[in-house]
Amino acid sequence: MMAQRVTLIDRNDGLVFATRGATLLLSSLLVAMGCLGGCSKQPDPSGTARTAGTLAAASDETFASSKAPVHSTAAGKDEAPAAKDSDEPVDYWKGVRFDDHNFEEVTDYVATYYIDTEVNKRRAWVAAANSALSMLEPSAELLPTAFMTARRRDPDEEGRLDGEFKSFACGGKPYAGVVIHRVPGLAYLKHMRKERPERRLTDQEILDLRAKSKKRYQAYRDAWAPLAFTKSHFTCVLAFVKTELVKDAKVRVAKEAARAAKAALEPKAAKGATSAVAAQARTVAGGSTGSKPAKSDKSRVRVAVAGDPSGPLVAKERAPSGQAATIGKSPAKIKKPKGPPPALYAELPEDDGLRRDWKPDINRAWLAAASAYLYALDPHSAVIPRKQWDESTRRTQDSSFEGIGAVLTQRQERTIVENPMEGLPAWTSGVRAGDQILKVDGVDIRGWLLGKVVKRIRGKKHTVVKLTIVREGEPKPIVIGIKRAHIPITNVTGKLLGTHSGIAHIKMTGFVPDSTKDLRSKIAALSKKAPGGKLKGLILDLRRNSGGLLNRAIDIADMFLKRGVVVTVKSRRRMKRGGGAEVHRASADDEDFDFPLIVLVDDGSASASEIVASAIQENGRGLVVGQRTFGKASVQTLFEPALHLDYYIKLTVARYYAPSGRTIQVTGVHPDITIPAKVDGKMHVGFREENLTNHLEPIDPPGKSPMAQMVPALEKCVARSGKAKKIATKVPKPQIQPDYQLLRTADYLTCLARLQAGR
Repeated sequence: MMAQRVTLIDRNDGLVFATRGATLLLSSLLVAMGCLGGCSKQPDPSGTARTAGTLAAASDETFASSKAPVHSTAAGKDEAPAAKDSDEPVDYWKGVRFDDHNFEEVTDYVATYYIDTEVNKRRAWVAAANSALSMLEPSAELLPTAFMTARRRDPDEEGRLDGEFKSFACGGKPYAGVVIHRVPGLAYLKHMRKERPERRLTDQEILDLRAKSKKRYQAYRDAWAPLAFTKSHFTCVLAFVKTELVKDAKVRVAKEAARAAKAALEPKAAKGATSAVAAQARTVAGGSTGSKPAKSDKSRVRVAVAGDPSGPLVAKERAPSGQAATIGKSPAKIKKPKGPPPALYAELPEDDGLRRDWKPDINRAWLAAASAYLYALDPHSAVIPRKQWDESTRRTQDSSFEGIGAVLTQRQERTIVENPMEGLPAWTSGVRAGDQILKVDGVDIRGWLLGKVVKRIRGKKHTVVKLTIVREGEPKPIVIGIKRAHIPITNVTGKLLGTHSGIAHIKMTGFVPDSTKDLRSKIAALSKKAPGGKLKGLILDLRRNSGGLLNRAIDIADMFLKRGVVVTVKSRRRMKRGGGAEVHRASADDEDFDFPLIVLVDDGSASASEIVASAIQENGRGLVVGQRTFGKASVQTLFEPALHLDYYIKLTVARYYAPSGRTIQVTGVHPDITIPAKVDGKMHVGFREENLTNHLEPIDPPGKSPMAQMVPALEKCVARSGKAKKIATKVPKPQIQPDYQLLRTADYLTCLARLQAGR
């Protein structure tokens, strides 16, 4: 089997799943967090969301053309790119053919290239079968009888295991110990779900929910352990799905015909008035006037597309439980209605914000099965639509836009300015950190999703947008007119820190083809501006950098190293052919940089970022500070399948190892100095590889950094001369909130430069 391929090391897991509006293979426990245990996109424990200007985390691999050589990628958190600056999901799989032959090709690639020759095939076949069953209406799933019996009355299930059960048969023979469960409809589950607190969850609450989710998933896996489930069982399930989809299609056609007949009998005037009233009601309620999902719904619910109860999830919008917004009243204040639950399989009303244009078909069932099969192997193997990959790559390179230049966050129904960007329109117009936006051009945006707010604020440059804001200390709302402009957001940005002489700060959002060139150019430009034309030190900021090309990570680490191992890659196929490990070493070059260096990381720094950080740290070249990194040390290859050109097959094919020879899988890179994001010293709970379902297990414990011996002297120096705390607390309510973590890093870098200079 020949294939063009691109090798990756990434954390980009949110790109892959076939979606449907009413997929319900989800425990209500998972709904509480929106993302627990097995979800592929990290929750935001701090309550902040991405903004008007920041990049969506890009997919972390690059595509090689049909005749290009293999490239490698290193990346991290698998997050899907934003859908054209909107909260409306984009169906990247629309028009892509995927049938049983494509599915068979996926499993062939696994057999040939996957990192482990022995995989848990039972788990993979079960996940694939259940993901295909989730395409039915109502959704279905296979459950071990033992799991269903033990969990059905558990209050944490919140009705999730209510509904119809029947025996499962394959080849005319009953399969003992397994049942088919028809999952209750969303209307029923919405009613049964416990009310959630309107405040942000505490770190302990997040940890408790994760623990419950993990316990539930372990019980699910334990219940499957004694049961056989093979490809033949999967084949039976797909035959059943195909039969049921044909029935569903007939029922759907009949319902649509009945609706059309009823509509034809209505007087035109009455029908028009009814439509207008319905449209107005939906608009007021934050719903949709058509078949597309409502974009003003405040809550985001994740629904699983695989039978794994905490497995691959996809985000869909729906109205918060029991809420129907009214003018002048926040949706979060409306209480859940009392009364008996709706029918188990009752449909939600048309104005609930769910997609109505989704049609189940066998094509999507096969695609969902393939996605789940790969996810059951590990959370980084996937099938990825070509369009989505191309878009995410473009966004990583340059996500510039036209708008006001402000970082926004969302807390409950409130949209808050986290920070205006210095020198850009919001800043020059007087917008301040902490301002709460009530209206955009006179339109009340309370309760809107952040994506919709951002879309409303953005617009053509030189046009004016008016924000009505509430500011602490001001008795009345303030209206600020802001002239939009081009807001440059590129992969590599940097500046000299005005607070610390000669210290440069360069931020990288991803490792893409131009990263090496752009980083060199930025360092050269900042060096010219520095006192004496020379930098005293560099802070390489890899926070929230989920990775990218492996070769770019190697090149960038090599910029700062004269010698030593950068990274070692061990793959199944290379080792089998007797090729041994692939060792990448640094080489001395006249263009190498020798100034003091610190790499700033957090839990969002993954894969390629971790390669650079561990290479700098373990070769004794510089410090790593901040927070423990994500912990992904597996390598993926992006294959271009022979049967179709509209998608890629991404498989885990190797592991990579830090210069010390240890793998950082799960353990991550531990910083030499831990620095919290805020002055109060509190560390947020974070989301890392160990929080992903089906992750590869850790192999090595955390290692010791050769830089550790310098830390005591640095701590004393910073205690004497550090500026960070003083700067961060100087102004109680600044227009731009200082980046304490960055300022503290600059304190350490200044002291590191002094120590290395012998002063």
